[in-house]
Amino acid sequence: EASPEAGPAAPLALEAVRGAAGVAQLYVWAVFSVFWTGPPPGAAGFAEHDPGMPPPLRRMLLSLHAATHLPASDQPEPLIDDAADRHADLAAAAAAIPLERLRAPLESMDMFALPQTIVAMESLRLFADVLQEHLIPAALALGSRGQPIAARMQELVAQVDPLGAQIYRGVARGMLDLAPVVAAIRTRSWAQKEIGTQHSGYVEQLVCHVQQLVSSLSTLRVPPHAYRSLMGEAVNAVCEHIVDGYATVRKVTDEGRAQMSLDAKTLHAALRKLLPDMAPSISYVEDYIRAFYLPPQDLLAWARAHPRYSVRHRTALATLNGVCAGLKKKEQQELLEVLTRPVA
Repeated sequence: EASPEAGPAAPLALEAVRGAAGVAQLYVWAVFSVFWTGPPPGAAGFAEHDPGMPPPLRRMLLSLHAATHLPASDQPEPLIDDAADRHADLAAAAAAIPLERLRAPLESMDMFALPQTIVAMESLRLFADVLQEHLIPAALALGSRGQPIAARMQELVAQVDPLGAQIYRGVARGMLDLAPVVAAIRTRSWAQKEIGTQHSGYVEQLVCHVQQLVSSLSTLRVPPHAYRSLMGEAVNAVCEHIVDGYATVRKVTDEGRAQMSLDAKTLHAALRKLLPDMAPSISYVEDYIRAFYLPPQDLLAWARAHPRYSVRHRTALATLNGVCAGLKKKEQQELLEVLTRPVA
């Protein structure tokens, strides 16, 4: 142990900081790859797998993929000096990690390997603390030479919590069997002629699913922040599946739209009762229902203001709110063309 008289420690060598940063990138990439259930970054379908993934997290994952997998000639920015050699070393290390062997035991685990997932996500949180307290200051101590390294590590630290939420999102979706709910919404008649006073049966199904998940989590020693993340993502999954169901409806009357509003209010009240400490929001459903009543020009503005909805959800609104009925065929085509464009 150094004595107080020894003074401040000398800065770490640049190569040592670079090496530590490479290990950090490998660790975050490996944990994500083992517990992520969708297409890997860089693969076809990654962007479409979950439109709700936060853009900064998506950019960071694509950057990690480039650093650990793409050849030097395909890097987003040209590699100069000895950067190509360092990149080759990092890619070789990534290729040596046996991802399939690490994933295999998880496939047979109960509760979609939730206990193991929690341990992995907690390890990332602790790792982020180490980066914040030690590696980032070491990089900054190198002045301009270490600033790019510090920036990469700061990006990793900033995205650890969103990354954990994204992984928990996959677990929550796996633990909730919501396909029958979507089918129940699709096959129910929404062309009713009278305003209903009772909520639809699928609402009871959803509440039962969430209640079972709450009960399952209570049997585990789930950290409070992980519990909030899991249940928050479970509510998000419920909302997205409801909208999936609504988007498949072929005919709906004003009374049917009113029934959807009643169902949403009933579900929201039940979720607040089940999750009293979380104030769960179902704005994803409520905003979609409100869009049923918008005229064509407002519908386009709504789509631009709500980029989280998929193209299929947006185009379904043109039918659900009846705006196409009052338009000529050419006007309908123009409206649908605009709704299918990617939202900036």
